[in-house]
Amino acid sequence: MKKMLKFKYPAKIILAISLFTAVSGRAYSQISVISKLSRDSILIGDHSVWNNIFSVKSTDSVAIVPYSEILKSDTTGARVEVSADFKLDTISVGDGIKKLNAKVLLTSFDSGSFRLPKPVIIINPGAGADTLEIKAPSLYVNTIQVDTTGFKPKKIKGQATYPVTFSEVMPWVMLVLIILLAIYIVARFIVNRRHNRNFFGKPIVHDPPHIVALRKLEKLRSQKLWQQGKVKQFYTGITDALREYIEARFEKPAKEKTSTEIVEELSSCQIDPNSFAVLKDLLGTSDLVKFARAMPSEEENEDAVKNAVEFVNSTFIQELEEERLAEEKKKENKEV
Repeated sequence: MKKMLKFKYPAKIILAISLFTAVSGRAYSQISVISKLSRDSILIGDHSVWNNIFSVKSTDSVAIVPYSEILKSDTTGARVEVSADFKLDTISVGDGIKKLNAKVLLTSFDSGSFRLPKPVIIINPGAGADTLEIKAPSLYVNTIQVDTTGFKPKKIKGQATYPVTFSEVMPWVMLVLIILLAIYIVARFIVNRRHNRNFFGKPIVHDPPHIVALRKLEKLRSQKLWQQGKVKQFYTGITDALREYIEARFEKPAKEKTSTEIVEELSSCQIDPNSFAVLKDLLGTSDLVKFARAMPSEEENEDAVKNAVEFVNSTFIQELEEERLAEEKKKENKEV
């Protein structure tokens, strides 16, 4: 069990408190007090613990005046400082007696021998209070001895530099590698794209123009758009497929031209007259449907895809024939 009362007395009245308690009672003046410094000699800035061990009745209360206040009223106070003020610990309790330890942590930043002022420990504060008689020890504060006989002035060193660590360099190395990898991927993609290859360098195989056109026309046939009343969408799909085929087959910019312009462009090509007439008639019907809201007959709707397929097949066969004749001509030239 322990009980400690802390006071913040002005420095001027600490001596008055001591005189008052000394006059008001002497019952505890003969109590044995073990007062000892953990180190009576320290270096500047070091610490020493001052222990004060004493016994009182278990029913007594004890109060301690803060030692920092006592130092302020003493000339030593400017040279000795309190790092941790008095703390009261109970060591043991038994037979109506309790053994206490009042300890304070001291330090100093000035060399010399200092007689510490007595602490003020009050038993039963109030009427009939008593104080403990404590013999204050001396504290010796030493400085570090410097050998000046071999002292040589040295030049002021420059700012210290430290080697760059791996953990500091690694993020930048990773950033550079990522940038280089991104540049490589983009460059490889562009080069392969220009040479009609995929990212891994394999040639990209495109379906021939007539296969692409026939596939789209077959899809239009299976959708049965005109049977659902979507006549305009039906003819638009047919003419779009033919425009793409004409542009790829004859290398004519047909996607952005009118039907009349397409016919004029193809008139100079060697196209079978019947196939050319079928294309011209199909483009004209498509324009009437899209721009004049004409409604073709069922027979015309049924023949629309068939006529488009006929034009694609006939021009493709004509292309094959032209290639065959070109090959024969090359052979003849070689034999000659």
